[in-house]
Amino acid sequence: MDDWRDLARQGKFAEAEAAMLAETERETGYGDEVTTRAGFYEDRGDTSRGEEDKDKAKGFYEKALGGFRLFASWATSGGEGNARMLDVRRVEKKIADLKDAD
Repeated sequence: MDDWRDLARQGKFAEAEAAMLAETERETGYGDEVTTRAGFYEDRGDTSRGEEDKDKAKGFYEKALGGFRLFASWATSGGEGNARMLDVRRVEKKIADLKDAD
C-alpha cells in the first residue's frame, strides 16, 4: 500500500485521507499535525477548483483555514504570528476568489 503522502502527490486525496488523519492523531501535539492536515486540505482544495467542484473546494479550504488559524493562534511573538498568518491569508484569498467567481 502506498504511503498517504504518495497518494496525495498522485491526487488520490480521498484514498489518502483516512491514513493521513490516523497518522496525525499520533503526532506530538506541537503543531505538526495541525499544519500537516491544513496543508493536505489546501492541496485537496486546489485540485477541486473546477467549475463543478467549487463547493467541494471551498469546504476543503475551510478545513485548511481552520488549521492554519489555530496554528497561528499559538504564536508566542509578533514576528512568529505574522509569519504564520501568511498561510491564513493565502487560504482566505483562495476562498474569496471562489466567491468572486460566482
